[in-house]
Amino acid sequence: MQRNTKEDSKELEEKLDYIGLNLEEIPKCFENEERIKYRPLKAYEDNNYKVYKYVDIKNIEIYITPVDRLESLNQKLKTAMPISYYMSLNAEENIEEYSTFLNMINHLNIDKIKNIEKEQNYLNKQLPYEIKYKNNYIWQIYYSDVEDKYFMLYSSNENNEECLFYLIKRKIEAQRARKKELIYVPISHMEYSNILLKKSEIADLENYLWLFTKEWPNIYEVYNQNNEISLEILGTTTVFDGVRSMYKITLKNKEEAQKVFKLIKALFILESNDEYEYNFKTLINEEGSLDFCYNMQKVTYESLSEFIRKEVEVKQEKINELYEKNIILVENLELLKETVKKHNEEYLLKEKQITQFLECKKTFFGRVKYFFGKGKKVKKEETQNIEDEKGIEIAKLETIEKKDFYTIEDLLKVCEILKIEETKYKNSEMDIKALENKKLNLEKKIQNATLYINEIESHKKSIFDFWKFTNKDEVNMLTQAEENKNQNKGKLKKVFNYKEDLEDFGKQIDSKQRDTFSKNECDALFACLNDLETFNVLRKEKILKREENKIQKKLEKFKQEYIENIDTITEKDFDIFGNVAQDKTKIKVLNNNKHREIEKDKYKILGINAETNFEEYKDNINNYKNLLNEAYGKVLSPYDMHIYMASSGELNEKTLNIMNINPKEELLKSTNEAETNIYKINIKENIPVIFYSNIMYYDNLNKTLPLGMDISTKVLIDLSKFEMKLVARKDFNINVLKDEFTNEIKLIHVYEYNIEKK
Repeated sequence: MQRNTKEDSKELEEKLDYIGLNLEEIPKCFENEERIKYRPLKAYEDNNYKVYKYVDIKNIEIYITPVDRLESLNQKLKTAMPISYYMSLNAEENIEEYSTFLNMINHLNIDKIKNIEKEQNYLNKQLPYEIKYKNNYIWQIYYSDVEDKYFMLYSSNENNEECLFYLIKRKIEAQRARKKELIYVPISHMEYSNILLKKSEIADLENYLWLFTKEWPNIYEVYNQNNEISLEILGTTTVFDGVRSMYKITLKNKEEAQKVFKLIKALFILESNDEYEYNFKTLINEEGSLDFCYNMQKVTYESLSEFIRKEVEVKQEKINELYEKNIILVENLELLKETVKKHNEEYLLKEKQITQFLECKKTFFGRVKYFFGKGKKVKKEETQNIEDEKGIEIAKLETIEKKDFYTIEDLLKVCEILKIEETKYKNSEMDIKALENKKLNLEKKIQNATLYINEIESHKKSIFDFWKFTNKDEVNMLTQAEENKNQNKGKLKKVFNYKEDLEDFGKQIDSKQRDTFSKNECDALFACLNDLETFNVLRKEKILKREENKIQKKLEKFKQEYIENIDTITEKDFDIFGNVAQDKTKIKVLNNNKHREIEKDKYKILGINAETNFEEYKDNINNYKNLLNEAYGKVLSPYDMHIYMASSGELNEKTLNIMNINPKEELLKSTNEAETNIYKINIKENIPVIFYSNIMYYDNLNKTLPLGMDISTKVLIDLSKFEMKLVARKDFNINVLKDEFTNEIKLIHVYEYNIEKK
């Protein structure tokens, strides 16, 4: 049924009245009838806004185009007309446009305008932390440098009428109040102004920051309500074990911008230089900005000159040390060459003597000749045909002039010289090692040859003994193979990587735990997850009264939750259907995989109802505790891996602990505290630990539960079974965005432990 025309007219009037627009008398602020003069940038990227401004509402002209928003800007400009052309009806000239305007009013949702008003009220008090905001995409506001004015280019095909009529409403109000009314919006198709940094410098800065943070930053040019410009650089960087944190660099003047640019450029040149490796770490400081550190020391623009000076001096000292060491190595190398040469000559003499014996033993007359005449005497002169190797010459040490002030160029030059000296040193060490091996081999060969010659001589006491000796089979080899000392140094071990391995690891461990644990053991592990504190209390030999009181309070809390959720719990109808609470037509999805399983109910597992008393609850947990003791140790960690736990207090090393293989998830737990501790445990392959894979949360009655760790990445570990050793300590800041306008810097203390079985 069509709505009554009078009702439509009344609704239209109400919307026009809310906007403050009278179509019979068009406000003067909309009297412009000229087409906009605008020169679109040819090389502009439309996928991101670069400039955000507070613009006076009165200075924004409004144009409407029938072309879709995604069409080219030139096409939209060609068909755009001033809004006055749509507002008033002039005979049949613009009846279609006028109808379009009335239709937009009919579709208008006043509540959406109110939401924009609310949003802009916040934006007029404070800039959003990330500069962009939820609805910034709806504004199609441009700046024409030809006419020095702003204009909105609204597509009549859009469904975001609220932005158009919000602007109309505010322009009418500003005209009546005769005061400045600002709106915070992105300026479409507007390039950087080159005031603080040139466009080319901003492009370079994006590349530089990518090297350090491994992510492209967003760089915005922002004008505040006083039209003061700033550059806002936002991105994320890794702060701890793959966890990334947001950073924000604000540059408010040209001097500050140039300092930051020159610092980052200098560090980029050093780190990207192939001649010598620099590795600058990025940290979040207390303002949420980015700090650069080298060897745990912060590097700033002010300290950059001193940093370069120290690096030049340290590396020059290393160069001098290496140069002196190279001289000694070359001398040792020459001595080794001389020794090897002598060993070689000695071995060749013995080899020729043995060769002569082997030739003589082939015939009767040869044997007699060798026995009586000792064969042809081998002269030392015959071995002097070995080509002497040329000695290594030490080149003159290349240095740079000592200065009070060094440049990046000087540091790179020193790095290059150091690289050359290091290469020389390594080559000399390798040459010496090779010659030492050659020397050892020759000594072994000489030893074998000497033994063989001595054996020949020992059988020359009588012709019969010598004849018998020469009739033996082939003699032992003169050389002896070197032992391979590098064999069996140890096999490669798989190390778990959370981001890359979680999916396959989850399936592997879930399959293992389904085969290993009974349903009751899985229930015990689920119960432990929901009330770890009670499990740890009941594991003690003696329970204190205050600990019993804690269990009682926990029970009362569970009972209260049970009563509050009684309708949902009753609906599950466990008493009638058991675990078959739903039929097979009820399909659920877990990580894009369909299944028909029912989630475990913690109240049923823990035995909680409105009548549960303390003794019943304690007995139930004790039963689960015994099951857990039987289960623990059945599953071992398949890899070396890290597990994490966030806590405001100290780590209890004598209890069961619920930890996580995902450090980011633990950090998110601590967002309500200004400081928190992260405990990182390095567990080795075959350490007993239980993983909260999918089977811990479902009974899998229908055998349709997907394999994996899709619900949780938590693990259960009994630290009382291990010796713990603190191996590292570090602190870092993380930047947490509390809402669209507010951020908070949190200090994280990291304690890293290695553990060994007791």
